Amino acid sequence: MRIEDFLEKREVFQMTILKKLILEGGKISYEKLRKELNITKASLANHLEEMKDYLEEYQGDCQVDSDGVFVELFLGNHFSIRTVYIDYVKRSLKYQLIDYIFKYQEFTIIKIISDFSISESSLFRKIKELNSLLKEFNIKIKNGQIYGEELQIRYFYFQVYWFLTTYEEYQEVLLTNQNQTLMNGFEKELDIKMNDLSRRRISLWFTISKKRASIPKKTYKNMVQKMKPYKNDYLNKQVRQLILLYFSRYSIEVEEEESMIHFIFLTTQSILSEKDFIDYDLVRSRRTPTALVDTLLRETILLYYLPTKPSIALERKVTFYLSQINGTLYFFEGALEMNDPKDFIAKESEVWGKNLETLSEQLLKTALETIDEKGSSVSSLQRLTLLDYSTVLAIADFNISKELLIGIDLDLMEIHAEIFTQTLMLNLKNVIGITVEKYRDHHTYDLVITTNLSSSFYTRATEIYIISEYFSKFDLNQIKFCINELKI
Repeated sequence: MRIEDFLEKREVFQMTILKKLILEGGKISYEKLRKELNITKASLANHLEEMKDYLEEYQGDCQVDSDGVFVELFLGNHFSIRTVYIDYVKRSLKYQLIDYIFKYQEFTIIKIISDFSISESSLFRKIKELNSLLKEFNIKIKNGQIYGEELQIRYFYFQVYWFLTTYEEYQEVLLTNQNQTLMNGFEKELDIKMNDLSRRRISLWFTISKKRASIPKKTYKNMVQKMKPYKNDYLNKQVRQLILLYFSRYSIEVEEEESMIHFIFLTTQSILSEKDFIDYDLVRSRRTPTALVDTLLRETILLYYLPTKPSIALERKVTFYLSQINGTLYFFEGALEMNDPKDFIAKESEVWGKNLETLSEQLLKTALETIDEKGSSVSSLQRLTLLDYSTVLAIADFNISKELLIGIDLDLMEIHAEIFTQTLMLNLKNVIGITVEKYRDHHTYDLVITTNLSSSFYTRATEIYIISEYFSKFDLNQIKFCINELKI
């Protein structure tokens, strides 16, 4: 599910325009934007005019202007485009319906059409659209309530509210005394330390959980089945005692499953620090599905980099990140996508090479087979998991890959050699895993970039690249390709 799915079609176009402008550095040609959106000039003009009116409320902090040739975005230094995205979603009828159900737990047709000033047919149409979106989370709206596995319902609301809750709202609304008490209890009894991000995330989860705790006849069937291998897990037992004690203090009756929900969240949603996870990893069972997947994928990654052996610190870091990714894949269904994973992976591939993308796909296939899940190209969660694997591999690659030493030796007049050398260094400075310097005699280089046609001169170089045309994009692309080949 994409965050834009909450919006009407015209609002989707407008949010897409803003995202395109951000990705293009704030400026894009009118014609290129029109073609990428696949709309007419008149339609684009209407969208831009609507956006101009919509953005007036930000008092100059966010503006989109067009002269008919280019479309340009202006943002204040202390203003984030995310503010605009949040406001778009919060004003949408689909989001307001979802939010209404969370706040009031159920609704009657008469009450909700009165509160929202909409027709009965519009309400049913929006509910049908929402149910189509909620299908991948395996939850649905029916008879004025939201139905499905309790873990999935909370997970869905957490995803939505995490995107929409600002830091200020967290401070004012979510950081309650009750939440503080539970967080402090977690830190003390579990001997962990949460950073600011973890505290915000778990505060939101606690807030959602307290609201949902009083709902009668909740469904836990799938979660209970998946939690069977974790019955004797050390951390699971600790969380159980803590949660049941916490809710009893506030006279809230909860089922045993309540502690399972919190254990799953704690171990999958960026709450434990790397140090705390490593401590837990020493005592957790190696036979649980997630621990098994963690081990298989870590060994696959290490095998890929042989004969290079990573440091113990990197091995632990990789296991830590994999544990959260694999835990989410095992326990949850669906995901709320903020960006297009394909674009992100494509950009990563430009930097790290296509080989890591292929390895990411292999990791996902192995994980799904291990936890007995089917692969699906339409699964948002699997797409995001693939992206997360790719990110872990990029981190590993950055730490493991051989550092290449590149020498530049240009047989030109000094003034020309100086500017061309500086230009090459500037263009290569963002390539990961290389050091670039002016060529020095009697030094060994992985690659020498030169204008000297007599390549036999460089006997201490692994590879030589002879420039064909100064400042050419062709040469630069060939040099980068050569660097990627040397890294393998």
